Amino acid sequence: MWLVSGIDEEHRFREWADAAAFYRQIVEEWVAAHGGDRAGIVDDLRLGDTQQIELPAEHGEKVRFGLTWDAGGGRVDHFVAC
Repeated sequence: MWLVSGIDEEHRFREWADAAAFYRQIVEEWVAAHGGDRAGIVDDLRLGDTQQIELPAEHGEKVRFGLTWDAGGGRVDHFVAC
């Protein structure tokens, strides 16, 4: 499954096109809301590609977005307690 991760969220999609559309939406919305010259940051995403980007946020922090293939499909076969 395709995994789209954002600031505090993760979503899984069976189809790359659906995942890519959602990924583009959340990245472009964040860029529009926080200004900057990053318009078109996901324009180079090609069919079937993965992408992980890091953008500067407030107070020197960074925001991470990702579109990746999740081979496990969201399954957790075991739990590890810390």
